[in-house]
Formats: sequence, C-alpha cells, structure tokens
Amino acid sequence: MLCIGVDIGGTFTDVIVYEPATARLAEAKTLSTPDDPAAAIFEGLAKLGVRLDEVERFVHGTTRVTNALLEGAGEPVSVIATEGFRDVLEMGLGHRPQLYSVKEVARPPLAPRRLRHVLRERIGADGSVVRQLDPGDLDAVLDRVAAAGPKAVAVCLLHSYRNPAHERAAASRLAERYPGLVCTISSDVVPEQGEYERFATTVLNASVRSTVADYLRGLGAALSAGGYAHPLSIMTSSGGVVSTEEAGRLPINLALSGPAGGVAASVHLAGLAGYSNVITCDIGGTSTDVCLIKNGTPLMTNDGKIAGYPNRTFQVEINTIGAGGGSIAWRDLGGELRIGPRSAGSTPGPAAYGRGGTEPTATDAHLVVGHLDPQESLGGEVRLDVDAARAAVGRLAAEFDLDDLELAHGILRIATIKMTSAIKEISVACGHDPRDFVLMPFGGAGPMHATALADDLGIRRVLVPPVPGNFSALGFVTAQARHDYVRTVLVPADEAGLAAVRDVVAELRDVARAQLKAEDGVEADQVTFGLSVGMRFRGQSFDLAVPVDDVPATADELVTAFHAAYAERYAYARSGHPVEIVNCRLTAFGPRPAVRFTAPAGGSPQPGRTRIYGPAGWVDATVWRRTELAPGRAVPGPAVVRESGSTTVVGAGWTATVDERGYLLLTRE
Repeated sequence: MLCIGVDIGGTFTDVIVYEPATARLAEAKTLSTPDDPAAAIFEGLAKLGVRLDEVERFVHGTTRVTNALLEGAGEPVSVIATEGFRDVLEMGLGHRPQLYSVKEVARPPLAPRRLRHVLRERIGADGSVVRQLDPGDLDAVLDRVAAAGPKAVAVCLLHSYRNPAHERAAASRLAERYPGLVCTISSDVVPEQGEYERFATTVLNASVRSTVADYLRGLGAALSAGGYAHPLSIMTSSGGVVSTEEAGRLPINLALSGPAGGVAASVHLAGLAGYSNVITCDIGGTSTDVCLIKNGTPLMTNDGKIAGYPNRTFQVEINTIGAGGGSIAWRDLGGELRIGPRSAGSTPGPAAYGRGGTEPTATDAHLVVGHLDPQESLGGEVRLDVDAARAAVGRLAAEFDLDDLELAHGILRIATIKMTSAIKEISVACGHDPRDFVLMPFGGAGPMHATALADDLGIRRVLVPPVPGNFSALGFVTAQARHDYVRTVLVPADEAGLAAVRDVVAELRDVARAQLKAEDGVEADQVTFGLSVGMRFRGQSFDLAVPVDDVPATADELVTAFHAAYAERYAYARSGHPVEIVNCRLTAFGPRPAVRFTAPAGGSPQPGRTRIYGPAGWVDATVWRRTELAPGRAVPGPAVVRESGSTTVVGAGWTATVDERGYLLLTRE
C-alpha cells in the first residue's frame, strides 16, 4: 500500500508517493490551479499513475487559510462579547506599527462595530461566575446576530479560558435556534489569557471555517469517488497531522500547513543522519521559509501573525520573506535593485516559463547564469525559454547600464543576502551561532542557493535531503498525529501551585488519549507526550515556556528549571524573586510512520560539462545526475547536481558526496 503527501504552493503543487515495502519514492510537480486547487492534485497523481485504491494514507497541506486571510477573502463574522468589552478587537494592544509616524492609519478591526454584539454576563479572572448568563438576554442577542447577516459567528467572552460555561451555553443555544450559523468559541481556539489575541484568533478562525470545511469535504469526496477508502489527514502549523474534522473545526491551525511539513521532514531526516542542530531553508516559487531546529526540536511559538493580526495558536517558529524563484526583480524610486515580495506565481510565472510573463525573476536569473538547464523541463512540468529569460533580465539591466549576466548575478546575490538576513534573525539575533548548525536547503530553489548562503553564514556543512523539490510533501508522509493543548492556571510556583499543575496535566492527558483514539485511531499505549510549563517572575507580562519531561516532584525543582531556562535565554536570572506558573502546555503524539530511505545505486559515467557565471565571471563546472552518484563518491565544486524537481549548485571550495541514505552532503574545505 502507498502513502501520499500533497503540498499546494503558490507556484507548484508537489506530490510525493512513498511505498513502505520497497522504500521507493516517486515525485511529481504540477502548476498550481488557484481556482480549483484539487485539480492540480489529481493531475499529479495521474502523472505518477497512482490508483487511489492502492493508497493507505493521504496527507495534505494547504495554503487555503493563509491565502484567504492575506487576501481578505474570509467571510464576515458576527462577534458576541461580554458587555463592556465590545471594542477589544478595535482597541487591540494600543501598539503603533510605526512608532514615530503621527499619520499612521489604524488597521481596520476584524469585525466592524455593527457586527459586534454584547451579552450581559461575566466570568471572573479566577473562573467564578460574577454575573449569571440570562437566557432571555441571550436569545435577544442571538436574534440580533441572526438578523445582522453573516453566517459565521465568534463567541468571545471574558475569562472563558478559566471557565468556558457561558461560551458553550451561547454556542449550544445558537445551534438550537439558528442551525444555519457556524459558531466558533474562543475557549476552543485559544484557551489561554490575553483577551485581544484570543478574540482576534477566534475571529480569524471563524472567517475561514466554512471555506476550509467545504474545501476539505469536497476533496475527501473526490478522493473517495476515486477509490480512496481511508481517512484524509491534514498537516497543521505545529508539524503534526489531524483529521479533516479537526482541521475543519479549527482551520486557523493550518496557517503554516505547507512550511511546517518541511520542518517536520527535516527533524526526521536530520535525526536519522545524526544531526540535532539544523537550520532549514525552504525556497519555493513565492517565498523563503527558514526555521531553527535545536537539539532535535524546532523552535515553537504562539506569537504569530497573519495579515498583521495576532494568531495565538501553537506553531513552528518560521521566518518568511518574499524571496523565491518567482520573485520579481525591480528598480525602486531611489534607483536601487530590489527583489520581491511581489511574485510572478504560476500564472503567468517567470518569463522563462513562456506563459506570458515579461518581468525578470530569480528563476530567470538562475537560467541566464547557467544554473538551470534549458534543455530540461523545470520540475518535469515547464519547458524553459532561455531567450525569454534573457530578454526580461536584459530590459531591467538596461535601466542600470549593465549587461544581462551582471544583472542576473546581482539579482541572485541580493536574493541570497535577503535569505541570509532571514536566517540571522532566527539564529544570531536569538543568541545562536549558525556555525554550530547544519544548513538543510530544500524547495525547488533551495539547493541552488545553499553553498552561497553557507559561505555568508560561515556554515561548513550542508545537507540536501532526498527529493528536495517536493520535500514539504515528503514531510507530510513522515509526520505523526499531533494535538496541542494549553490551560491557563495562574498560580504561584509553590507546592499548592504544583499540585494544580499536576491535576491539569493529568486531565489534559486523558483528553488527549481520548481525542487521538476517536479521531486518529491511536491506542492509549501508543501515545507519547511533550510537556512545557509557562512561567514568569512576578510582575512580568510575558511567560517563558520551560520544557520538562514530567511534572517535577517539588516546586523547587520546577523553579530551578525556570531559572536555568531564563538564564539560557537572557543570560541572567533573578533567583531570589517570586515566580508564577502561567500555563501548562501539553503535546500528544501518535506513533511516527516508519519511513526509510535508500541511496541510488549510482554508476560510473563521465560527468557532463557546463559553464556557470559567478563573481569571478564564467567558470567551468561538472554536471551530474544525483542518481548517478554512488554512496561515497566525492564531487568537487564548481559542480551542478541535477535531479527531478531541483538543482544543487556546488560552489568552489565545496565537495559533494552521497551517503548510504541517499542524502547529498556538501562540505567546505
């Protein structure tokens, strides 16, 4: 039986087919079809000759959520808030996006005031009921909500993270009286303190819930009609997979669905190779996504943003910039060369695609300097037109009084600098030395920039994984079922507080086992857990997540762990100051799929020859097919290693070898 992973990107849709019995990987790329994303999926499956009745597991990542929110295409949402807190969404945190700009225009609220309704009720900060929910008032509010028009409703009541009773009562009554409305409650989306962040995340979730649920329902039906007889799994922003029911209920958890797949695959594959400290660099058609993995675990955050609004869900900490293969190069008003964030996408795409694009992109620059072979199809899908690429680059080059080669090299150099800066933001700026990490490039363009990035960062080892062009889709195949839970406790870090933590963790574990069994078919003895406790010094506004193997035996042990984590992060800890426990965060994992990789058999052909243009002008380079490199064979740079879906440029001073797992390892002399 086969396992399939599908990643829909801004330019290409990537399909991976893995056969467990033989460890065989097959890959396909098709141009994304934004108007009907499923069409590109089925085109890729048809290319590989896959019969859905032979598929045992199908995992999908989607940009549906992110695109809808970035484009403002989500549904209008009616909001029900506690009386006196109608304007939380409009007031926000009082931050100025541009601190010294007196003309800064405020970001519009996620829901206009006419769609924000108030309910006379009140839950206290300790979870006690300060003001009972009045059934008559609730019905009157629901009547106004139904009359307002939007089919999406977000119930955002004060302190519901401590006591969700009123939110649940409102949702239950809404479903009873107006079953056509789709309701989201904040205690389901973000059950932790921080009213503005919780409310905003809930509204974002509500605005895309129907769209995503309909999309997943349609895709599931199409797969079923094609012969697929198993549940469809969806990749989440935290690097795990969930059922379509869970994804449809909480679609905000899919915001980083695609990039998280690449991180999940990196954790798995780097671990097999013995590397625990890795910097990932996913360069696709539209953007570059970078992430830092330390001690085998990617950095995580609940402080994300989408379209400038808070996304408080737990997610892989990925830094994204608008620099990819389709990013357009342009001249700004000051006469400087820029690249991105605007992208040519898949329609019309780069000029080299021959689909009507006329503006120069990074892909056109790669073709002009010789990194790409004009005789081959890009990703097996697009024939490259070198004359169109040169013409597009040449038109911009004329504005700078340069030839097309000089400008093409400049485009790639600026793109590399932007990517280097993105990596420094998650490494150097956070106290991590990139020289202590292995660089893991993937995406269609990742390996082409790899050694240039590594040279800028002082990294001496680069690991190019199997099928780098479809690597995020491979991550879907390697991902395990995962659910994240958080519960705010707000107690002192003493023995009584530790007892409260112990009770909460026990309750969350029971909930997790039940959910994994019901939705993912995972038995209780197969579930593993990760635990962290959010802690802070008394008087602070923000907490620090302290990872622990289990709830410590004493409060002193927990405080000691907090001091150590605080000192590691900030190089200082005020050991004599009282400490508070803010929340408990539990992650529950199902078993990881058994995925193995084999090296190509290789051969002993003579390499091809090409010329590539760089800082020193034209240089001769050898050309290899990755499948021709037997394990242990060393290829000195300059060289180009080609494969379906990607090309690796081996810079001067670097050597490429394939190991027994099929990984391409680049090392600096």
